[in-house]
Amino acid sequence: MEKKNSIGQMTVFLGSIAPIIGLGLMIYIGFYNRFWNDDWCYNFDFKTLGIDSAIKTYFMTGPEALRGYANNRYSLTLISGLLYLLGIVGAKVTAALVITSWFIGLYWTLSNIAKISGFASRTAIMAGTATLLYYTLYISPQRFQVLYWTAGIHYSLAIISGIFLFALITSQSVRATRSKLIDYIIIPVAILAGGFSETGNTFLLSCMTLFLVQLWLQKKQQSVWAEKALPTAIIAFVTLLFSLMILVLAPSNATRTEVISAERTSLPMTIFLSLRFAFDFITDSIRSLPMPHLIFLLVFLALPILIGGSSKEKLNGVLRNVILPVLVILIAIWLITAAVQAPSVMFYGAPPDPRGKSLARFVMLAGLAGIAWLLGRELNSRWNNTWLHSIAILAVILSAVYTARTVTRVYAELPAYRLRAELWDARDHVIQTAVLEQQKRVEVSVIDMKGLGVQDIMKSRDMTGDWITACSSKFYGFEAIKAAQP
Repeated sequence: MEKKNSIGQMTVFLGSIAPIIGLGLMIYIGFYNRFWNDDWCYNFDFKTLGIDSAIKTYFMTGPEALRGYANNRYSLTLISGLLYLLGIVGAKVTAALVITSWFIGLYWTLSNIAKISGFASRTAIMAGTATLLYYTLYISPQRFQVLYWTAGIHYSLAIISGIFLFALITSQSVRATRSKLIDYIIIPVAILAGGFSETGNTFLLSCMTLFLVQLWLQKKQQSVWAEKALPTAIIAFVTLLFSLMILVLAPSNATRTEVISAERTSLPMTIFLSLRFAFDFITDSIRSLPMPHLIFLLVFLALPILIGGSSKEKLNGVLRNVILPVLVILIAIWLITAAVQAPSVMFYGAPPDPRGKSLARFVMLAGLAGIAWLLGRELNSRWNNTWLHSIAILAVILSAVYTARTVTRVYAELPAYRLRAELWDARDHVIQTAVLEQQKRVEVSVIDMKGLGVQDIMKSRDMTGDWITACSSKFYGFEAIKAAQP
């Protein structure tokens, strides 16, 4: 039996290699990243106002508030400003910072959950963390914007900071005694987490609300871990509500809402459409990406079989142990996904853009991982034998092969990023030369990167340009700048 467990551990370890390599490759691609789109608008304010005054654009009204970005998103402004201090290096390390912090937070949270559940395999936690994060990014509706675009990573940062909130809360559960320090630390973390966007805040509030319900129910059943975590979770929830008020009450919102011509959706219709769009997103994800979801499920189905030990003791029964938890998870996925839809539905009567749906993608995969884990644990408790173990090993091998194949597809994107970096650096040289020569109106070559799903930063039909061109012109001190086909 010891040999069997050893083989299981080794299989899980080998299965985690491919997603870890994939994440490393995404980080490497990020080193060819440069400024994009409204990075210029942020950078102009950081250059002329400084980070502290750029954050104060939150209070601007009238035409001044229209700056090419949402002034009320104070957390995004702060993080973008810190990256700006690094210059172009800030853009290069954006993906590395996102993936590294996401991985650490996710590993920390899963480790706490494992301790609460009485499961203590670091190998399985590492494999689960790598697989969940890799597939979240690989099949993200808009991987480029949530990973490489500095002014667009607030969706990822909302998830990451939210994960750290849950890590802190669950840390209370695994401690011998509650920590007051964690209660104090979680306040600034929650303020930061809630300030990246309205969509991100709504997402976090919905997650925290459902978690509070779970903690309350568990506490009624005399659960010690829930009793320890509940006060900290309440603090986080209240602080997130406070941060939402900061977003909503920003003086700069008045000008932003004036330029939104769409009529507001009524509250009842917002709820109805959000639930419908959430259901459509879930079903479309499975229908359009069946293989990645199947492979992902196989990994988490196999983990408790390979690492779960040799006990054949049955748990509390299929109804209580599997069916009810699975139904609860499915409902939670639907409700949280609906919450992600709500802000866009209210203002535009439509689902969020692809980068906004990245929040829903993570929730869906995290929920599916939990469902697969429950099924695998139940199978292991009832039929822990050589045949089941062999099937689990085969599942991990198949998933590793498929994941390795997806990594090659990620690698195929590298030449486009390299080319874009070369063209951007060459164009930047032209711009810097024009700055030294004190030119006022500059024409540069357009960089066509449609293959990356983005348009050129300075693409414009004339010298007056759109808001992106205006921001870049001001940043360099030109009267106008235009990007034309070479």
